[in-house]
Amino acid sequence: MLVKIHAQKGFTLMEVMIAAFVLSVGLLGSTAMMLRGQQEASKINYEAIAFQLATNMAERMRGNITGVDSGVYNGLTADAAATMDCSTLCANPADVASYHAYIWGQELEDLMPSHTSPTGRVDVVGAGGADSVYNITVSWTGAVRTSTDTQSQTTKSYVMMFQP
Repeated sequence: MLVKIHAQKGFTLMEVMIAAFVLSVGLLGSTAMMLRGQQEASKINYEAIAFQLATNMAERMRGNITGVDSGVYNGLTADAAATMDCSTLCANPADVASYHAYIWGQELEDLMPSHTSPTGRVDVVGAGGADSVYNITVSWTGAVRTSTDTQSQTTKSYVMMFQP
């Protein structure tokens, strides 16, 4: 007499539950990794914008070399609230520098999120005058992870040393 053994077809409930658990742990890990990647991309984006804004200011300074040589850019801060309008022709290099501060302030407001409180400043390094070196600084606040579950706000800066 022949006894026919039936082969198992399908999965048991326990195998399905273990597979679902392993899959869910993997998905949670990949979701956390994607979220962290998005946060880092945001930080890098702020740094790229700060680089571009500092470069823009350096190019404006090159366009007003008389103002640079006379020192009107030393201590200049971005000022989006200024009422300066040089749409026709500014009267002197100091007016052009003030207008540059206004444009720079507008760019900071437009390109950096308001919750980051962006600021811009130009400072001379050394004595000043012709052949001076300038620091063009763009600063903003950003979150820094202090542990796995807490963050704190800190000021971040991009500083470009520039000689017109």
